[in-house]
Parts: sequence; structure tokens; C-alpha cells
Amino acid sequence: MAFHQNTIQSVNLHGVVQDSAIHEFIPVVLHRITAPLNLTTPVYQPRPSPSFTRLLFESVPERPPSRLPPPRQVHLSAHLGEFIGDGHSSIVFALDTPQLDGVPSDQHAIPRLVVKIARSNRLAALARDAWFYDEMECLQGSAIARCYGWFEVELSSGQSVPAWSEHPAEDPNEHDYALDRDTNVHPDQLKRSARRDVLSVLVLERLGDRLPPGQHPDSVKSDVMSLYADVSYLAIGIAEDVRRHNILEAPHHEPYLPSLPSPFTNRIHMWRVVDFEFALKTNFTPIQLKSNYQGHVKHMFQDAEDEALATLIPRYVL
Repeated sequence: MAFHQNTIQSVNLHGVVQDSAIHEFIPVVLHRITAPLNLTTPVYQPRPSPSFTRLLFESVPERPPSRLPPPRQVHLSAHLGEFIGDGHSSIVFALDTPQLDGVPSDQHAIPRLVVKIARSNRLAALARDAWFYDEMECLQGSAIARCYGWFEVELSSGQSVPAWSEHPAEDPNEHDYALDRDTNVHPDQLKRSARRDVLSVLVLERLGDRLPPGQHPDSVKSDVMSLYADVSYLAIGIAEDVRRHNILEAPHHEPYLPSLPSPFTNRIHMWRVVDFEFALKTNFTPIQLKSNYQGHVKHMFQDAEDEALATLIPRYVL
């Protein structure tokens, strides 16, 4: 059985939720959530004149049709593994000993996986992230990570997620500013922004290391620039979140699924883009979006060089 992005319908997670009555971790079952098509608000800018046809589509392009097979009722069971990293909105862990219930082990190959856990006050941000992974399904495995689903469970009284306190946000009461990206916030998102008792996660393929500081060859710069070009073909803007920490190596440690060629350029990328909570669906053409992200990417590589150089400069205390 092939392992597709819609294969998993529920996840039995061990080592994430703790029960205060017995002071032990208990397994919890999270169920797949499908983000509604209108979860985010597209950015539409009317054409001032016919001369803007190169920069603006007449309307916001529709989502490309899914090419995945019909979903299956398969359940994933896994244990929380090593801590990989965290940010404003989420905490990422490896998933250990993944198993697909009811499927003989010799009939499938599960790639290495991670679980991206939303912070308790960032449920809406993770929902936007999930929506854009769905929107960019055709780029999963080429320019962006493969996403195997968005899953949630409501926590009962006395249940907690230790990862939230062990890897705290700078301000746990801060407004979920991902909502500010949408002019008309979806009612589901408003409800999520008020909740603090939901465990919400994305299951993703595990990628390699982040783009390191230092000077990078032109081949790497060209490949990363091409990642953003691929995203722009779908009229999605992510220029405002161009960061070195959002560029990861394509997976190359067994077991993993091979990288796919870009559906737009046929290029096989050595890197992937992640994190789309601040992305925007637009009616901007790739030409317009290129002008938006190109400078940001160049600055990112320059900052990477400056960061590495700073560590080599001796510091003298006078």
C-alpha cells in the first residue's frame, strides 16, 4: 500500500498528553480535520488598467484539483521522539516507532515523520498552515514538505501538554497574530483563537537540516530562489516570511520518499520551504510575486554570510 498524504485518518499519539490524576502520560487519539476552502481570505487587487495584466490576474486562481487517491481509514500510532525545534506558533518533535494499524508491515514504507504541535494560543496559526499545505498539494515532495494531515483532539479536565511549558512561547497570552492576515476572519478561526484546551498538530515528513549560516554557492542560491518561484506559480505570497530557518534540506536519511520534480520547472530541488501561517493567496502573477520575494531572498543569503563572519571576528574587552 502506498503511503499518500491522505492515508492517515487518525493518530494515536503516545508521550504528548499527561494526566494530572495519575501523573503519567496517556495515549490520545487525534482525528483528521479538513480545512474549509474559505478558511483564509484571498488578497485581491483590481487592475488599475489593462497594462497590469502581467502583474495581476483578473481573479484569484482556484486551487488545483487534488491528484491523491481516495482517502483510506488507516490509523497511525507513534511515540513522541526527540525535540527538533520551536518557534512563535509551534513545537516540532520527531515521531518514533510509527505503525499503521491493520496494515502488514511489508506492504508499506513509512517515511521518517515529525509532529508539529501548535502552541495552546496558536491554534488559528496552525490551521492557516494546514490550509496552505492543502492549497499547495502539487508542490508537496518537491518545493515544500509532504504534509500527512491536520489532526486535533479536545483535552479533558486534568489533561495537559508538557511540551507547552517545557518549550514556552515568549508571551503565552499574546494575540494569535496569524489572524491579522485575513480581513474577514473565518468563524472557526475566531473560536480557535479563544481555546486553550485543544491539541492541534500537523504530521509532516521529516526533512534535513536548516540552511546554515555562511557563504553558499550559486547552485544553492538558485535552488532556493526556484523554491519561491514554484510557490508563486500558485499565486501564493510568502515573501514576508523569508527566513533561513524556513529553508530545510530535502530528506536523505532512510526511510524517506524521493523528491519529486517541480510540476512547473521539472527541477528536483535539494531544499524545501516550510511554515506558511503568514502566507497569502493572491491574484498576483508570478512576475509580480518574484519582484516581492527576490530581494528578501538575496538579503537572507547576505545575512547568512554576515552571521558566519561575525563569529570569526575576535572580540576584545577594553
